[in-house]
Amino acid sequence: MPKKKKGLSLGVGFYLALSLVVIVGFIFWGESREDRTANLDLLTPQSTTHPHIFSFADDDTTIWMGTHNGIYEFIDQKWQRTRKELMTSDVMAIETNPNNPMNIFVAGHGFVKRSNDGGETWETAENGLPNKAKPNEPDVHYLAMDPRNSSRLIALLASADNNVYQTKDGGKQWNKIGSIPQGAYSISILPSAKETILAATESGLVRYNVKGRDLEQIQITNEPAYGVLSLFDGGTIIMTESGFLKSTDLEIWSDLDVDLNGEMPLGIKSSKQDPNRLIIVTDQYSVYESNDGGENWSLGES
Repeated sequence: MPKKKKGLSLGVGFYLALSLVVIVGFIFWGESREDRTANLDLLTPQSTTHPHIFSFADDDTTIWMGTHNGIYEFIDQKWQRTRKELMTSDVMAIETNPNNPMNIFVAGHGFVKRSNDGGETWETAENGLPNKAKPNEPDVHYLAMDPRNSSRLIALLASADNNVYQTKDGGKQWNKIGSIPQGAYSISILPSAKETILAATESGLVRYNVKGRDLEQIQITNEPAYGVLSLFDGGTIIMTESGFLKSTDLEIWSDLDVDLNGEMPLGIKSSKQDPNRLIIVTDQYSVYESNDGGENWSLGES
């Protein structure tokens, strides 16, 4: 009788076990993938994405939130993902045109895009911006639209120098106009003063007057400012460590009394149609609304 060769003998049981392991692995992988996808479909404090900016949407009623994974909208007390074509975009800036709600701008890490059909389709609007080092350029951290001229926008880039650009033709061409110290938290355009930008910085609120291709700097406040909002009626609101402050002349400031139930504010925004309509979103993604310029606040029910 011939001798059997020594070695590894793989029987039917082994292949059945291997098949079972593969099947179980695919099940767990599928469930994990579905969990991750589901986790991104709704924005909650447990979500793996990160918020950057919020704003009234093109209808001036719905609220949008820009995140690492696109845009979410606040509907029925939930933040639900919208504009699926942007779901892979790191959206750090959103601006809508109050004179033409179909005209929307979004920007972030590696892009500036414009839509003329309410966000159904998007086109690149980066001409004049540093955008050769794709996918990281242009790295736009903030956009501000002129309340009195929707064709004029200011872009704040992440770079340390020459980081402020302006367009006067709705994003067709951008031109460099100067520098704001790196680390500015937000910018806005002061409607009551032509060619003026406000910046929230660690050193406080700073006013920059546009002088051709240069910026003239004027210090307004000395307490760190983490957000700035210019209202269409000429008022200004800033977010500081001590709370929200409001002014009509950038000299005298009054407190905005709002109880956020211990939650931390991510910022404050206003309607572009009615400066008395204000919203605050917190780190728990709660929405607080005011319809009287900040005198009274209620938990949002959009």
